[in-house]
Amino acid sequence: MSDQPPATSAHAETKKTSSAQEQSSPNKPVRASRWSAASRWAAYAALAIAVVAVVLAALPYFHPMHKSASTPQQGGDAKANVCSAFAATQKAVVVNTHMQSRNPNDATAELAVATNARLALIGGGAYLRDRLDANTAAPADLANAANSLANTIEQLGINYLTGAGPVAQDSLRNDLNSQITQLAKMCE
Repeated sequence: MSDQPPATSAHAETKKTSSAQEQSSPNKPVRASRWSAASRWAAYAALAIAVVAVVLAALPYFHPMHKSASTPQQGGDAKANVCSAFAATQKAVVVNTHMQSRNPNDATAELAVATNARLALIGGGAYLRDRLDANTAAPADLANAANSLANTIEQLGINYLTGAGPVAQDSLRNDLNSQITQLAKMCE
């Protein structure tokens, strides 16, 4: 055996040296805490930006844009649009409420005809009211007459659906005839 101490590997010595340097280095823990504080602030800033972005994105939902004011130039177009909607509604109501079943003994055919009439009344009233809402520059007298007609035909449709008798329907039919005459004159 020899008098020399046993040889140590270079790898073992390197491990000892590097762990000794890690323990004795005072700058390393300070650097780590500086970086973690900076990354923490960056995360807070990103969170704040995200919250602001969500608020700005949701703002139009809670504060929708208001309809722009009508100008007199749009008045002529609005009247034409309302009169066109009135004509389409009148045609749909007249065609579908005067429809006859080809086979009066067929209950399904009778129900189909009645359903079309009710749909024309309720749908026609809603359509006419929607066109009024879209054409705010229409003359007030025309808008009032069209709104009144829309109410009357919708009420007729609801009454048919609920099985209202002729007493309730006759006065509405008379109102409907006078309203159609009045609107037709306004739209000439």
